[in-house]
Amino acid sequence: MNSRAGWLAIVFILILHFSLHPWWARWPINLDLMAGSLILGSLLLRPDRAATLGAVLGLLEASISLGDLGSSMLVFAATGFIGAWLSDLLYSDSPQFVPIFLFGGIWILQTALTLLTTGAAAVQSLLFYAPLSALLTALVFGVLARVIGIRDLTVFRGKRGLT
Repeated sequence: MNSRAGWLAIVFILILHFSLHPWWARWPINLDLMAGSLILGSLLLRPDRAATLGAVLGLLEASISLGDLGSSMLVFAATGFIGAWLSDLLYSDSPQFVPIFLFGGIWILQTALTLLTTGAAAVQSLLFYAPLSALLTALVFGVLARVIGIRDLTVFRGKRGLT
């Protein structure tokens, strides 16, 4: 995958997120395209650039959801950095690794955002809705990763795809 195709895929996903978010916000289990694009981008970027992408996506997420600006930016930036760092640390040539990595990253991101914005009162959201939303998003992004050519992480050892 070249740099232009990766960035176009992320921009297209973000346009879809902002155009379809008003309809998805009504349901408790929904696609989180913003978190999925952050985790997918963190697989392809170095940690510093993934944190910058996370901060920008956190700013965009806070602007559409009317949530706390600082906490959203911090959680997205930390998730991008940790996701990129873990993708360098972990080595897997399994084609199932990317969807599992997406699921874990999206679930952790949604859990951190829920704890920072609503507190521990949203136990049902943490234990039921967040994993199902993460699973749905990971399935969609797993298919997207196969379409754009991300089958496993062995392709990205050394040089990153979206630099």
